[in-house]
Amino acid sequence: MAHDSGREPADRVAAALATVGNWMFAPSTRRRIMASSGLELSLGDYTLLAQVSLHAPVRLSVLAELMEVDKSTLSPPAKRLEARGFIERRPDPADARAQLVSVTREGKLAIRELWKARTAAVAALLSDWDPAEIEHLADGLGAFAEAIKRTPQ
Repeated sequence: MAHDSGREPADRVAAALATVGNWMFAPSTRRRIMASSGLELSLGDYTLLAQVSLHAPVRLSVLAELMEVDKSTLSPPAKRLEARGFIERRPDPADARAQLVSVTREGKLAIRELWKARTAAVAALLSDWDPAEIEHLADGLGAFAEAIKRTPQ
């Protein structure tokens, strides 16, 4: 790997992560992942299912805040995901007027297919890498992810 000796390592990491994040969250990448998963989810449904799986059980209003969107934009995909049996709503024990959304068993199976497709997309990018380089990258990114998890949000 080439080193850009004129830049601080943390700057190089930040720049690389920006590129990775842009690729991971680009609509074209997410569409490719959805297509190869065979699930036929819209971009909005895929995004909401992934967010529910990360934060469940959760109110849609809380997800809307986290995603920085209006709650009304989450209602249609939530209804579609519920109709497909991927998510379910239950009364919030803290407030019977509110509902908590969770991923069902079917939803967890769908997410597993999405993550397999995501792994395949990443593997395609690494196809000409040496296995030791991939292992080194995985270890470094894993340690970085753990540092993020330990940092208060």
